[in-house]
Amino acid sequence: MDNLEYQGGAGENDASMEAQIVERAQSRLEATLLIVDGLILVLTGGLSYYVAGKTLRPVEDAYAAQKKFVADAAHELRTPLTVLRTGAETVLSEGGSKAEYEKYIRDSLEESEFLTGLVNDLLFLARGRDLGKAEQVKLDFGLIARQQTEFMTPYARMKKVRLSYVNGDNANYFIKGNPDQLKRLLNNLIKNAIDYNRENGEVDISLSSGIKQTVLRVADTGGGIDSTEIPNIYKRFYKSDAARARAGGGSGLGLSIVREIVEAHKGKIDIKSKPEAGTEVFVSFPAA
Repeated sequence: MDNLEYQGGAGENDASMEAQIVERAQSRLEATLLIVDGLILVLTGGLSYYVAGKTLRPVEDAYAAQKKFVADAAHELRTPLTVLRTGAETVLSEGGSKAEYEKYIRDSLEESEFLTGLVNDLLFLARGRDLGKAEQVKLDFGLIARQQTEFMTPYARMKKVRLSYVNGDNANYFIKGNPDQLKRLLNNLIKNAIDYNRENGEVDISLSSGIKQTVLRVADTGGGIDSTEIPNIYKRFYKSDAARARAGGGSGLGLSIVREIVEAHKGKIDIKSKPEAGTEVFVSFPAA
């Protein structure tokens, strides 16, 4: 009888120990699962936040850029409008001589021309990616360069700058492009070279060609650009210190437009410049 009672007690102890072991194992498993679930939630939340940030960052950057663009455009428009309004108020309130009226009309015409150019530039940039969709045909870029040089020559004379187009070998430089966009590119580059030149300075336009590309070079004898500013000069409304110091500068959209046109033609642009040593702009296009 005693042996049976002992065996029964041992069996109950074994069962109790097994139950305890199972219970502890279950508790550890539950704790492990809770930890794993917590880690999964944390990692998932962190990953979601990271992915959302990466996804929204371009949107935020685009919004910030658009906001800055609108603010800069408003600033550029406000200045000539203020000049026009102030002049009109002065003339109306004080009257004036014929010479004063003529001066006001000339100033108004100059500011109106600036506003017209600025609005046209803004509309051009607003087209964005549509520039690449414009029709492109095989054309002689040398002919366009010569024509635009002749077109800009009176403006260069007015600014007391010598403008020349060099094509010693009389070669043809065929590329595939949009004539209107290429004329605008040349006009912007030539006008910049004239505006930021010195009095009695020079601007030379030349072309060269290789097996796979045609290269336009516009070189001036102006004050040059500091190397730290070159990465920024393609930004819209950006003006270098030299441009700010010189009267008659543009809106700061010229090189932005040039870059848009170059990219639409699958070309490349490079600028080499040093303070007081002039500036060279190189634009390369795939040869046709």
